[in-house]
Amino acid sequence: MEPEILRGHIPAGHIPKPVVIADYVAKYPSIHSDEEREKYRAVFNDQYAEYKELHAEVQAAAARFDEMDEMMRSLQASAPSNHQEQERINGILLEYQRKKTDPTFLEKCDRCEYLKNKLAHIKKKISEYNQAMEH
Repeated sequence: MEPEILRGHIPAGHIPKPVVIADYVAKYPSIHSDEEREKYRAVFNDQYAEYKELHAEVQAAAARFDEMDEMMRSLQASAPSNHQEQERINGILLEYQRKKTDPTFLEKCDRCEYLKNKLAHIKKKISEYNQAMEH
């Protein structure tokens, strides 16, 4: 995501977009000692366990949503035989939408993505340090 570069005068009404940098980028800069590398590795191992657990939970929920998506398509494709059947289908659709937009589930998804990116960053810093020590 490259920031937009404006040349010349700034157009009237232009509102610059802030560039958001994740907290772990500042908290985990380049490594300069074996001691720092071990601290990074300890953080990685600790948070990797949380990530694996959360990822499994999110993946299981995503698989259930895929199954429900298929069920929703087949329910919507078949014409309901009566008013009660239509109300039952509508109730299922509402429950499905509620579960897909559940704040707890969405928070878990966000946390999982955050941990994935943080762990990748820490792993990259450890790898960079290891490569620098080999040369």
